[in-house]
Amino acid sequence: MRRPLSLTPALTLALASVWIATAPACALDAGNATASLTELCTSMPGMPGCTLKNLCTANTSALAPPYCHPISLVGAICLVDTAMTQMSACNAYTQSCTTNATCQALTPPPKYLPPSSTLARDIYSICTQMSMPGCSACRLTLTSSYADCDMLTTYSQLCKAMPAMAQCQDYKAFCGTAPGSGSDLCPASGAASGAVPEMKMYFHTGIVDYVLFQGWVPQTNLQYAFTVIACFLLAIVYEGLQAWHAILDMRLAPKARVNPKPLPGPQPSSSSASTDSTTPLTAPRPPPASRKLPSLDGWKAVLLRGTLRMMSATLVYALMLIVMTYNVGLFLATVVGLGVGSMLTSPVINYAERSLVGANSDWELCC
Repeated sequence: MRRPLSLTPALTLALASVWIATAPACALDAGNATASLTELCTSMPGMPGCTLKNLCTANTSALAPPYCHPISLVGAICLVDTAMTQMSACNAYTQSCTTNATCQALTPPPKYLPPSSTLARDIYSICTQMSMPGCSACRLTLTSSYADCDMLTTYSQLCKAMPAMAQCQDYKAFCGTAPGSGSDLCPASGAASGAVPEMKMYFHTGIVDYVLFQGWVPQTNLQYAFTVIACFLLAIVYEGLQAWHAILDMRLAPKARVNPKPLPGPQPSSSSASTDSTTPLTAPRPPPASRKLPSLDGWKAVLLRGTLRMMSATLVYALMLIVMTYNVGLFLATVVGLGVGSMLTSPVINYAERSLVGANSDWELCC
């Protein structure tokens, strides 16, 4: 029994060349297909087929064969984007290839490529739910079906960052087979390098996450290990600042007053009070003392305490944002760092308290 002929990419290209060479004169060829592409993408550059054209222009092997062929790219516009079929530049493709089984077999349009209207709808829906960096590239409204931005690239960026969103089902279908799979528009299977972090609002493991800054994204195990160490040390530094602040407050706190000093002036005696009814029972109050501005040393203390407060607040909010990545490793590193920092600084605080109690007999510990 003869084995069926397998259409490899090289064989597909060869058959396509033979078909184009032997087709009737009115049939679409690579030359007028390229001219149609140029006309279509000049008029409406935001169509997904034009994004594929740009990829193939930059790199002829950007898509799996035969999807970089001009006829296939014209099909990505004139057949996939059904709203564009009435454009005059689609006439040659519609007459020669739309219903031609051989043309569709040898130079098919890209599979599962979302049309412009679907891209506009999904991009608008994603950016309405959550503001993301890619949203600024395409300004769409609820009724938009097209925009002159690179909609397919924008859609790709959004779904790489948030693949679990319901609006990314079309993206998953496109990336599940050629020409999407293996292209720059879709994530490489099993490759973490250069991956865009997915925003997971639940505890998860993994190494690819944004850590405070856009450029701080660990991509390898070694980078992730250094990130864990950095979070651990940052938590210890925060506890150190808290201890420093507490010791400073103890040193700057006023001494406890044991007995208030009596008011100046003559104090009435019991005998005089009983014999002289005109003697006032209380001494006249002295004039209020004028308030003095804090000394230079006082201002230094105020500035130091304010600076420590700002530094502590900055660190604690940074630690909070790290914890809110929901990355299990970073969460544990932060919590353990806080615990270790507290254990390291507690003896220092206790020693400072004992020293101050010994130096000031009237020092009172609170709580």
